[in-house]
Amino acid sequence: MHCMIDLIADVGFARASIGELARRAGVSKGVVTYHFAAKDELIRAVIADVIDSMEKYLEPRLLAAEPARFPEKFIGAYITAWAGYYRSHARQVLALVRIFNAFRDESGSPNPAFSARVGEVAVLEHVLRAGQDTGRLGSFDAHVIASVIKAAVDDLLAQFVNHPDLDLEDHAAELVTLFERATRPDPADRHPADRPPGLPPDVPASAGTHHPG
Repeated sequence: MHCMIDLIADVGFARASIGELARRAGVSKGVVTYHFAAKDELIRAVIADVIDSMEKYLEPRLLAAEPARFPEKFIGAYITAWAGYYRSHARQVLALVRIFNAFRDESGSPNPAFSARVGEVAVLEHVLRAGQDTGRLGSFDAHVIASVIKAAVDDLLAQFVNHPDLDLEDHAAELVTLFERATRPDPADRHPADRPPGLPPDVPASAGTHHPG
């Protein structure tokens, strides 16, 4: 599997033939076709392998952010985790992008596995709404912001594929700053736990902030 990933990353989808794969692997073409009858079957296996590696990398990092308790921190964890995956799995993501751009099924559609994007937006939206419900995040359209965050992360991948020397970490940090500013609550609507002590509940939290001078 890794040999096919490297082959696609090196020469592109169209030129990544079973014959070339066999040559690089040092086996006969028959050995490859014994396991994968056709290139399409092999490509589907590559897609599944890369997506599985994404899930194994991302899931523990996102769960460690404790989105149920700290929804306001999830945006940073989400963007940073994806940037980390791009950096540590550069060959896999390059191969996956090349497959996505060229591989189509009989109906002319991308592989169904790529539809996972819809599920990611739904997860982001759920966490953002939970943050709004508890006052830890501000007032905004959660679906729109979730969609834009996902689009920004996808664009970061496109930039990295086209410019491998891109400073992923710096770009990711800028995105985190941008979206955290866009989603933070108004000072008057701060979470109760963040309100200055002794401030009546009907008084805006900003009233308890000392301004020098």
